[in-house]
Amino acid sequence: MPLFTVTMKADRTADEKDVISRAIHEASVKAGYPADDMFQRFLCLAQDDLRVDLYYPGLPKPRTEKMLMIEVLVSSGTDADKKRRLLAALVEALDAAGTDPNDIMVFFGEIDRANSSFGGGRTAPPVVMS
Repeated sequence: MPLFTVTMKADRTADEKDVISRAIHEASVKAGYPADDMFQRFLCLAQDDLRVDLYYPGLPKPRTEKMLMIEVLVSSGTDADKKRRLLAALVEALDAAGTDPNDIMVFFGEIDRANSSFGGGRTAPPVVMS
């Protein structure tokens, strides 16, 4: 279960967030997560509350006001190839949805499933590999 946290500047419309949400979900499914596995949150910050270097690390053009900072929380032990597939799918889907790849930052974090609950007061079940 990836948990996506999207941080952006506050001037984005509900329609824009819907487009971004659909692209992220499409990417998640393409990377192998189930279609009903959708957990996203959007943090919209005032203009002066989101400060980033426009070119780091050597980008060919500056980031724009439409940049997205995406944190993806996945289960510990998630295969590096699966993360790479998810990253590629995110960039592809968001680009198709109108976000320049230059404006997409993605950070992966891992959490042990025993340290989370998906609801009902139960800890998350272990991952079954097939």
